[in-house]
Order: sequence, then C-alpha cells, then structure tokens
Amino acid sequence: MTQRFTRRFRVRHYELGALGEVDHVTLVRYVQEAAIEASTALGIGPDWYRAHGTLWVMWRLSARYFAPVSAGDEVEIVTWISGLRGVRSTREYELARRRDDAPVARARAEWVYVEGQTGQPTRCPEEWAEMCPRGGKPEALGTGLADARPTEGAHRYVSRRRAQYHELDAARHVNHAVYLHWAGQAYLDAVRAAGCPPERTTQDGWTVREAGHEVRYFAPALDNDSIEVVSWISETAEAGWAWTHEAFNADSRKLLARVCSAASFVNLEGGPAALPRQAVADVLRGPPADQGSRGSA
Repeated sequence: MTQRFTRRFRVRHYELGALGEVDHVTLVRYVQEAAIEASTALGIGPDWYRAHGTLWVMWRLSARYFAPVSAGDEVEIVTWISGLRGVRSTREYELARRRDDAPVARARAEWVYVEGQTGQPTRCPEEWAEMCPRGGKPEALGTGLADARPTEGAHRYVSRRRAQYHELDAARHVNHAVYLHWAGQAYLDAVRAAGCPPERTTQDGWTVREAGHEVRYFAPALDNDSIEVVSWISETAEAGWAWTHEAFNADSRKLLARVCSAASFVNLEGGPAALPRQAVADVLRGPPADQGSRGSA
C-alpha cells in the first residue's frame, strides 16, 4: 500500500454557495491542494517541478458526493497514489466531515506527466513507480444515477463566455476546477431558458443536489479564449437527472472538456423529492418558441 497523506481544511463562510453549503467546486480545490501538499511532503513540490521543467496535467476527474459541509466544519482529506507507470498517475481521495466522521466525498484524479515547454507526455522517474502498487482494477465510484434511462432527442442548450485571466492557474491554463463552474452556470442558463429557474423549483418545493461527476479534459483553454458550452439532459431517473456539458473553443471548435454531472432531486429539507415530471419534460423539450436558448456571450 502506498503512503497515505492527511490534510484538514476548515470551511470559511465565503466558501459557501447559495444553498449555505460548500459546493463541489470548492471541494475539488481542496482535493487539488491536498495532492500538492502530499507530493511536497515527499520532496517533490512545485519548486522541484519548475527546476525540472515538468508538470502533471489532469486528464480525468471523478467524484461522488455524500454529505454536505458548512461554515466551521472541518473536512479531512486522505489521499494516496493508487497507480503510477509510464506517463500516467492515479490519485485517490476520501473526504470526511470531522465532527461526526460522515463521508463527504470519494474522488479519483488521473494525471499525465508532461514537458512544461511542449506539453508533450514524458515518462516519470522510475524510482517513483517503485513506490506505488502495481495493477489492480480501481473500485467504481458510482458517480452516475441508479436505474438511469438515456434520453433521446434532448434539446441542446448553448452558453457562451470568455476565459478570464483570474481563471488561469500557474501553468497559465484555465484551472481544471473552473470547468465545473462553467458547467454549473451552463446548467442554470439552460433551466432558466426552459422556464424552470431555481426560484420556480423552490416554490414547487424541490431543488437539486450534486451527486457526482466525471470530467474528461482534452485540451487547455487559455486567457480570453472564446468558449462555447453545449449542454443537455443525457439521462433521467426517478431520483435525479444527469447532464452532459461539452466545452469548446468557439473559434477552432476544438473540444476542451466534457463534464458529465449527476444530480439528485431533493426537497427543501434536503430529503428525497418526487420526480418533477413537468420540469423534466420542459427542459427536455427546450425553451418556448418566443425565447432563445443561448446564454450571454
């Protein structure tokens, strides 16, 4: 078993979202920080990578969410490398709420080791691989919906934006967590266009809570790139719905990332809610004829 590293984060008030809870994007940022600190504790930190002209870039991120955390809660993250060979590394994460040890999330990040100047994959040092376990199929995280049904002919919603300078990371690429922000806003643009904004669903006694996501990264977005996000309901179930969001460079039409998100229907107390059939039908059909389906540019 590879060495495990533990890091705790205390939730600040400014990290809370509209539901009064830490959103999944913030949890992903905690995960990212824990990974950096775990590597640094082994003597392989940001300075080491800068000196060697290499870095890791994420190509897949999977997460399953269980329990919410709020201001003052302490989140404990245990992380370890489950595989490292050639140009790829897989890191696992378990997140728990310290006050009652309730599981908060289970995540997995898959990385590719690249040359900093060219972005081309390069083999990691052999001695690193010797510290990690070999083979073994990783456990399924269950990021999707149970008993899900694929949709047919679901309306495609389009949202446009520009990559902002403050969204870049130290590699001068849009940070991988930002794509989850883009997907979240594209989702809101879509349900509003379909006539199902959060204020309406709240009045109807239900909302949604993120249950899990799978993100696949294909190419980096850079400062001021024109971005187009295409979104649609890809699966439905009695307990929730799943969306696919594809982020493109609007000029080159290059696919940058694909975010597949599953969300549960919950009542205003956080318990399971009945399937809101009319709302699902409205969003699947698309916006009324006298409205557009496009977000702001």
